[in-house]
Amino acid sequence: MIEIFISIATILAAVLVYLAATRLLREITESVTIWDYQTALHFKNGRFVKTLEAGKFRFWGRGHRVIVYDNRISELVVSGQELITADSATLKLTAVAQWKIADALKFHLAAEDSRQALYTRVQLALRQVVGSLNLDTILERKGGFGPELATALQESASRDLGITLSKVEIRDLMLGADLKSVYSSVLTARKEALAKLEKARGEAAALRTLANAARVFENHPDLFRLRYLETLREAGAGYGNQLIVGVPEEWMGLVKKG
Repeated sequence: MIEIFISIATILAAVLVYLAATRLLREITESVTIWDYQTALHFKNGRFVKTLEAGKFRFWGRGHRVIVYDNRISELVVSGQELITADSATLKLTAVAQWKIADALKFHLAAEDSRQALYTRVQLALRQVVGSLNLDTILERKGGFGPELATALQESASRDLGITLSKVEIRDLMLGADLKSVYSSVLTARKEALAKLEKARGEAAALRTLANAARVFENHPDLFRLRYLETLREAGAGYGNQLIVGVPEEWMGLVKKG
């Protein structure tokens, strides 16, 4: 009986030792899993140790800190930016930048908030590019000056922030209320002018056709007479058998023959 109690006590003691050891192990170690699309920075006591790629890591002791960054492409939307063109017109633009982290350590150390730093750089690049273009140029290109924005941003973003820009494009382009009214009037005037031009072309074509017909009839009087008689016949079709018209005396012979 005593042996049974001793065995139970031994088992309980072993369990307690195991639990205590497990708790202590948790307190003095730290584990982290890094996925394929992530990069992690390992710091100990505030100092950078190394960059961690995909895998599971366990650290012994205290003072460890692991900061994980996502390497996948992210979108940064810079919306509602009121900008002035080279000819002093006011526009409101929304730009979208696609970017990803190329150097996690540089991205971490570059600024307190590197994403906000990128946002500010996109704002400044927008002002620079839009300020160098006239309004007509911007509208003709339908806001397609994303490549210029990417060029203006790429070098400094990579050098200073550890970021790679894959694309920058303009999503929305809006004119001010006064410019909207002006351009609406211009478009209306252009459409009216095009309609008048088409009408004039049609009238000119009709006149050319009549002139050609007149020359043919002038050179071939018999054709004109035949056409005249055909017109009379078509006109008389709706009046039964009675249609009184004046016929030139010299044509009477043709009428009688018909």
